Amino acid sequence: MRIRSASGKTVFEDVELADTPLKRAKGIMLKSQIRKPMLFIFRREARFENSIHSFFCFVPFDAIFLDEKRKIVDIIPNVKPFSLSVVPKKPSKYLIECKGGSAKKLKLKEGQALRF
Repeated sequence: MRIRSASGKTVFEDVELADTPLKRAKGIMLKSQIRKPMLFIFRREARFENSIHSFFCFVPFDAIFLDEKRKIVDIIPNVKPFSLSVVPKKPSKYLIECKGGSAKKLKLKEGQALRF
């Protein structure tokens, strides 16, 4: 799966879809490196219900939260391993977990729309 900007430019080339309860529960836990980003699709748009943690995540990662219109509502860069709670500042429906520093490198901004 690819994720593109609204203009059609590819943002993430090869994205793993967390489309089962097990994949969503595991996320990037126990990985020593992030080879490809992971896209989470939550049941509904929410803040606290869609918060995450980084227990057993051994590398920092960026958490990019999107609303149901697929606009970025929060970017939390370089989430440290074993963080208790990572909560978006606005309700989200989707989450992209990617290598730490990716959001900055790709110049992603809040309010930017993505397509997938």
